[in-house]
Amino acid sequence: MLAERYDIQTYAQGSLNLGLIVYSDDAGTTLQNLTSYSASFRIMPAPASTPIVTLTSGSGITLGGAAGTIQVQRTPGQIQALGIDTGAYDLTITDSTGTATVLLQGSFTVVAT
Repeated sequence: MLAERYDIQTYAQGSLNLGLIVYSDDAGTTLQNLTSYSASFRIMPAPASTPIVTLTSGSGITLGGAAGTIQVQRTPGQIQALGIDTGAYDLTITDSTGTATVLLQGSFTVVAT
């Protein structure tokens, strides 16, 4: 499975909320049970560089178990604390056997208000 590209634009006074991501099979018909999964969301100054922030399950990421949902959230203060205007991110899930899958990746832009 190839990672989907989704570019994020957030506002310096706003929060980051990717909405509710629903993970299903390639046909989009069967939800993936994420009960035994973990997730990470990395924010980097550039693609493939050292992350400046890594969120994990229970710490900025909420996994919805059998519903197959993933929610990533940051507060306005956490966005401002990044100290960058542009960068890159990726969202990875890892199953109980240690197999990691990058679901989303793209650019990250903080827009001054």
